[in-house]
Amino acid sequence: MKPSKSQTALTWASGSSTTSGTTNTVNTATDPYDALWGSVVVASGGSTGPTIQLQESVDAGSTWYSPPTKVFSPGIVAATYYFGPIPVDPATNLVQIVYTADHSTLTMQLGQVTQIS
Repeated sequence: MKPSKSQTALTWASGSSTTSGTTNTVNTATDPYDALWGSVVVASGGSTGPTIQLQESVDAGSTWYSPPTKVFSPGIVAATYYFGPIPVDPATNLVQIVYTADHSTLTMQLGQVTQIS
């Protein structure tokens, strides 16, 4: 069987799937999501390419950590790129995504694997 997962859509505090911005925070203490995955469509004409950064907080948002291992940057070649899972640290209680768009459209979800058979 394929793994099943629960998931939540991420909403934007600023920006959108086609403009740079930051998502609203997701409380991973009450909803134990453990990974981020998605896809980004890169169109031609970009100069640096998009960047998707998973930020984590262990202190209810007072401090945000941007681990270098939790960033995805596919480059500028026009294509659809899939990423994830990018794991969420179990000690984290809030996550947010910082997106830098460069001729790209982002689709993503935060989820939890609930069964592997």
